[in-house]
Amino acid sequence: MSKILFRISLSIGMFLLTFIGMSDTLESVRFSNAVWDVEIFPQSLAVNVYPVGTDITVRVSSGQIGLGPVTDFSHEGEGISWRLPERALTVYVASLKDSLTIEFIQDDPANDTRNFTWPVIENTESIHGYIFPFFEGSYVPKDDRPWRDFLCDRGPINTTAGLSMPFWGLDLGERTLTYILTNPFNNQIHFSETETSDLGMRVSHAFTPNWERKRYGVRLSLGAGSPVEPAKQYRQWLIENGAFVSFAEKIEQVPAAEKLLGAAHIYLWGDGPSVKLLERFAESGLDRLWLGVDSWQDGFRHPTAVAKARALGYLIGPYDSYHSIHHPNEKDTWETAQFDLPLYETGAIVNADGTKNRGFKKKGYHLSPLVAQPYVEDRVNGIVAQMPTDFNTWFIDCDAYGELFDDYSPSHPATQLDDMNARLARIAWIRDTHNMVVGSEGGAAYAAATLHFAHGMTTPVIGWGDPDMKEKTSPHYIGGYWPPEGPAIHIKQVPLKPNYLRLYYDPRFRLPLYQIVFHDSVVTTNHWHSGSLKFENAIETLALLEVLYNVPPLYHLNMAEFTKHKAWIQRHYAFFSPLHRQIGGQTMTEFEWLSDNKQVQRTEFGDTVELFANFGTNPFEYEGIVIPGKSVLARWIGTGEIEVFAVE
Repeated sequence: MSKILFRISLSIGMFLLTFIGMSDTLESVRFSNAVWDVEIFPQSLAVNVYPVGTDITVRVSSGQIGLGPVTDFSHEGEGISWRLPERALTVYVASLKDSLTIEFIQDDPANDTRNFTWPVIENTESIHGYIFPFFEGSYVPKDDRPWRDFLCDRGPINTTAGLSMPFWGLDLGERTLTYILTNPFNNQIHFSETETSDLGMRVSHAFTPNWERKRYGVRLSLGAGSPVEPAKQYRQWLIENGAFVSFAEKIEQVPAAEKLLGAAHIYLWGDGPSVKLLERFAESGLDRLWLGVDSWQDGFRHPTAVAKARALGYLIGPYDSYHSIHHPNEKDTWETAQFDLPLYETGAIVNADGTKNRGFKKKGYHLSPLVAQPYVEDRVNGIVAQMPTDFNTWFIDCDAYGELFDDYSPSHPATQLDDMNARLARIAWIRDTHNMVVGSEGGAAYAAATLHFAHGMTTPVIGWGDPDMKEKTSPHYIGGYWPPEGPAIHIKQVPLKPNYLRLYYDPRFRLPLYQIVFHDSVVTTNHWHSGSLKFENAIETLALLEVLYNVPPLYHLNMAEFTKHKAWIQRHYAFFSPLHRQIGGQTMTEFEWLSDNKQVQRTEFGDTVELFANFGTNPFEYEGIVIPGKSVLARWIGTGEIEVFAVE
């Protein structure tokens, strides 16, 4: 074919297409509306964005080589598509209102996994920082070396376990750009150091053979310059797709869930659920509590205490898990991992290579949730039947953490989506069958519509695998699971290593992204390995964050520990509990930094109250009010009433 040198520009719908001639080769596609101009390069999958009214150029994704030629370009309505036959991919680009969705559909008949990368985000002048839903939420300046090194060194992160919600954002100064993963499964984020020594990232998706229709997509949208704008966009996307359930709706279904509003969360140790300890709580003014016991056996051993807890208006229930299964003769086992020999032999999740997937701490196997349901029902029904006074809450470990599996077992095959649905089904069964207030670890977005509460969002597990936190001679040793009346791992107070203190607690890098999305849907708090009193050099900052975000504290208490920390717990509760009862089921509508050093921050809950946190030591004046150092000031919007919580 002779080379045809000509250029054609034509407008089709809202797309401006630019062809450059030779055969079907397509150089670029341009899309414009009142919000942005978008330029797409089909052969390399590079995408540039030019926000209207600014001089910003945003490289949404850098181009890639080796994708092969473009064929079968077409357009229909507000969308266009083309094929990359060497990758067995069809690419769809669709415009909806002020967003753009790019979807990749893989149709390779080969029965193997194929990996695909998009987007590739490299440093440009327009990018100031990244907005990530790491646990509650993190702001990562692109040139911050400790953050860059931490993310690059930890390796790829799974987007269901490494992100609490399947989105991230770019801080562009005057604007933000939000990326929402329309398929949150089988994705990894890879971080890297760019040529300018800043932070870069790319996202890979594995098209696995166990999916009947193999799709991966990213929704793009521009927004205001707020650091929580990506969370607002994600919340709106959930609502538009009918995937958001409010806490008010959950209370209608399970009225006891209202008891979470204003409740501090406490794991009981040593004395267990003793009547004496419960009476001390009540006498100290703690009239709403969520109480967790280490084992359902505690309910059998202390039926009078369970009845007392319920009489006092508390929620009380056991820890439970169906994540791992051990051999019945396993010596070093735990009760939640014991089922029976037939399930041990047939119920393990199977990897793609045919091996069985090892369980937590490499013991036993991970148990398929598709075959566990009869055992869930037998266990829970059996416990409830034996209880003189029923538990009224149930905690199911791991299911909302985000660790989902592809299962290649011939007898119970599953995609990560199937795995997720089975986990949510068992939580919902416990909730609906026994009218339980249900919670789980983490609180990943996929579980938010099902759960009432979650442990591990405000602060997650920190330093897992760090030898300094496991070595007994280290000042940062977190302790072991002994003695049983007060396991050191939960009640021993230790200093947190400076790098972790910076990454997980420094208010400059904290964002309430999860609360912007789900504050009026799920009650979240800290992980039990990172309780409110665990790290002695983070206690005050965490208390301010808890109050600013309007989330409850989490404690590990026996009689001795409560006596030791009673004054602090009472002071925190006196401020937090009445406020959470009032706004715990309301939307967090705003967050902003009020000072250049980000030490003064503000949250807003509808038209009810605004909270101001001053993490610094000096007073800060704002709109006629003075916010003392190391404190949170609450101002009721309707009356102007002011209350102050101080940590010093």
